[in-house]
Amino acid sequence: MLWRDVATLIKVESAPDSDGYTVETETSRREVFVDVQSVRRSEFYAAQQAGMTVALVFNVRAADYEGETLIEYKHPGADEITVYSVVRSFTKNGEIVELNCSLDTAPGSVARRITSV
Repeated sequence: MLWRDVATLIKVESAPDSDGYTVETETSRREVFVDVQSVRRSEFYAAQQAGMTVALVFNVRAADYEGETLIEYKHPGADEITVYSVVRSFTKNGEIVELNCSLDTAPGSVARRITSV
């Protein structure tokens, strides 16, 4: 595994505002080293059967992952940051967490849909 890419893990919480509407609020943001991989065929088709689309897989060290639900990643050579939602997270050996992610907004920023604290 190559740990040469950097991504930003974003923790988001939902809570009702004063009018009773659910508002997503960014509670933390951390940069970590990741290993970016393409989606395996079996994962892609399993997600399609469940009505989801998996676009990319990020491997993160278990010590770095705290249940974040959004990932910002700038692809090499790209001008914009792409935002991914974590669809599924699991670990095989307890040391590496595999995050299967769907495309959330691209190009763009999390700030478009989340209120920062």
